[in-house]
Amino acid sequence: MKKLLLCFLVSASLIACTNPLEKNSTEDANMATFRENSKIVKTLLDGFVTNEFDKTDSLISDTAKFDSPGLGVGILNKTENLTALRALRALDTEVSYTELQFLPTVDTATLKPDGNVRVFAKWSAVGQNGAIVNNKYFAVFEFNTDHKLIYVDAYQDMTGIMQALTAPSKK
Repeated sequence: MKKLLLCFLVSASLIACTNPLEKNSTEDANMATFRENSKIVKTLLDGFVTNEFDKTDSLISDTAKFDSPGLGVGILNKTENLTALRALRALDTEVSYTELQFLPTVDTATLKPDGNVRVFAKWSAVGQNGAIVNNKYFAVFEFNTDHKLIYVDAYQDMTGIMQALTAPSKK
């Protein structure tokens, strides 16, 4: 009985002695990366609002892919995405966002933060035609080790936005 109790105590101490700092240091590093990447996402979103795309170009990898929220649009490259964003922004006189939230994405195997960023926001715009658009936005932003954007998967009602912004003038 004493041997059984001793084996149990040794097993329990081995389990308890796993190095939690090792796990936490990886998590902490990934959370620091997440915070750094969140600042980049905010800069990108602000660049859309202010219509200053040239200031954000260096934050995006030349091989970046953008999974458009537009119905049937598919995956765009960096140049195609910039063209689409400029065209969308040209339809607006004002753009703003509220309720901006950044959350870390997680590795699907470990469910631990991986340094990438999920974004939730509410977008508002006033179109050149006078239309007022309010829309919910969700996107996942992935980065390489150089903190350059490599992939975006965005979710938004682009069909409704385009219908409102291209409708006959309300002025």
